[in-house]
Amino acid sequence: MDKLSSIRLEDLPVIIKFILHSITAMDALEVISELREKLDLQHCVLPSRLQASQVKLKSKGRASSSGNQESSDQSCIILLFDVIKSAIRYEKTISEAWIKAIENTASVSEHKVFDLVMLFIIYSTNTQTKKYIERVLRNKIRSGCIQEQLLQSTFSVHYLVLKDMCSSILSLAQSLLHSLDQSIISFGSLLYKYAFKFFDTYCQQEVVGALVTHICSGNEAEVDTALDVLLELVVLNPSAMMMNAVFGILDYLDNISPQQIRKLFYVLSTLAFSKQNEASSHIQAQVILPPQRSQ
Repeated sequence: MDKLSSIRLEDLPVIIKFILHSITAMDALEVISELREKLDLQHCVLPSRLQASQVKLKSKGRASSSGNQESSDQSCIILLFDVIKSAIRYEKTISEAWIKAIENTASVSEHKVFDLVMLFIIYSTNTQTKKYIERVLRNKIRSGCIQEQLLQSTFSVHYLVLKDMCSSILSLAQSLLHSLDQSIISFGSLLYKYAFKFFDTYCQQEVVGALVTHICSGNEAEVDTALDVLLELVVLNPSAMMMNAVFGILDYLDNISPQQIRKLFYVLSTLAFSKQNEASSHIQAQVILPPQRSQ
């Protein structure tokens, strides 16, 4: 543990595996707390270089020589998180100690990207701790310890790790949107937004489907929040939204208010008449000729 900060990134998975396998119930919280403080993966790969590499990999399917090194670094980080996933899956003591270590962190500045990644990993891996994690997250959000900037950094730096947990992250977002606290609802909406922004096409479809479900729920707060997120997504990436059918909502107009219908058609019109989308005639037809509301 004393040497952890000086260990090369490619050696970390083996070292962390050894540490986690050496933990006992008596020292779990102490070891995990120290591990959490010393392991700062956000700076193992410089975020600016990492994002540049991600753009190259996405647009060209290849990377430069420096990009190859960054890709190698990312592979090491993914392997490291796989080691941690395996440990918390089979050792309840480790997952509970990790949540407790994060819960015991009081200062806003002490909360890390690593903390959020770990909460998402444990949430997706250990179903018995879901309620515990939701409670910790809600308290952290209310107290201002976990804010949007930290969440955005978590997705931008570790999206390759998080994308395999898409369904669990969306399940968490859905749960947070059921809250009566506006700060928690807002955080849930940000989970949808960043999942759509950083994940693949399949997950984008899941995000839109989840938002449509919220809109059709009849719960006024959920409907308003989901419509706001849909509009953000249309503005953020209209081309991606073109591929996701949202017109199932039109069958549920009786369940939403006139003001919400106005917001919905603003979303659809923004998408239908966006100059970036040439193949939008079918959307325009849906907007111009909506289904009739029952009298």
